[in-house]
Amino acid sequence: MPRRITDTCINTGNCVPECPVDCISPGEETYVIDEDTCIDCGACEMVCPVDAIIEV
Repeated sequence: MPRRITDTCINTGNCVPECPVDCISPGEETYVIDEDTCIDCGACEMVCPVDAIIEV
């Protein structure tokens, strides 16, 4: 299952360099994950300081 970033994101950007397929980008209010590109590795979820990344 791909991941999604919830509205509890505080925009630290910690997740961006962790993504091996470069599917995380800045959105209007929070970072967003391209769910079609996400390979479900969980690397981004492990570095999120506020647990804003969830499985869809």
